Amino acid sequence: GCGKLTGVSNPITIRASGSRFGSWMTDTMTPSTDSRVWYMDGYYKGRRVLEFRSLSDFVSGQNFVQHLLPHPWAGTGHVVFNGSLYYNKFQSNVAVRYHFRSRSVLVQRSLAGAGYNNTFPYSWGGFSDIDFMVDENGLWAVYTTNQNAGNIVVSRVDPHTLEVLRSWDTGYPKRSAGESFMICGILYVTNSHLAGAKIYFAYHTNTSSYEYTDIPFHNQYSHISMLDYNPRERVLYTWNNGHQVIYNVTLFHVINTAGEL
Repeated sequence: GCGKLTGVSNPITIRASGSRFGSWMTDTMTPSTDSRVWYMDGYYKGRRVLEFRSLSDFVSGQNFVQHLLPHPWAGTGHVVFNGSLYYNKFQSNVAVRYHFRSRSVLVQRSLAGAGYNNTFPYSWGGFSDIDFMVDENGLWAVYTTNQNAGNIVVSRVDPHTLEVLRSWDTGYPKRSAGESFMICGILYVTNSHLAGAKIYFAYHTNTSSYEYTDIPFHNQYSHISMLDYNPRERVLYTWNNGHQVIYNVTLFHVINTAGEL
């Protein structure tokens, strides 16, 4: 069941590889028997996606296939959902859905008004204007526009058409955010990408309201450039200064006993 984030574990370092910035992930919506890992090094003009057969293959750096994307990516806010990679096309506010099995782009669509090319990145920069994420409720895009003065916008996105279904203006300035992630329809924002960061702000899409939080978050290698929740595994994936790291999360469940004996 869903719940509110109350704690984040100490970091568990899986591997040290690649450059200072990058992204790595597993599929957020596949059977548990599918343990493939995707790896995208760098934030700028990259096109090479490595697909490892399992986490142990990823740790050893063996047994991978390479996908060469037809369009380069910007930033590190990519996500793999149900066999497709969702990413921001370089030098545009276009969202791309790339299907791994057919090795083809199934759809691409502009996110209307979304800033790109370091107009509204996270505090670390790196063309991180548009961040895709998946939680228990589906696919989301986090970005900002001139219309809302650089504050974070959260949009529910149709995973098939990339159409924006609904948007919320959180009121939180994106350039002041280190990174963010969705759990159970709530956007959590860190106040820095550097050491000493904490999870500082939460925006609840179900009530269109926000609160300030104070959840400690141990940033072991002092430079986070990607942070994403995987609802299937209930962990946070992060890329921290050339280290691929995961965190377990603790969710508080409110159990409704009304009407029950």
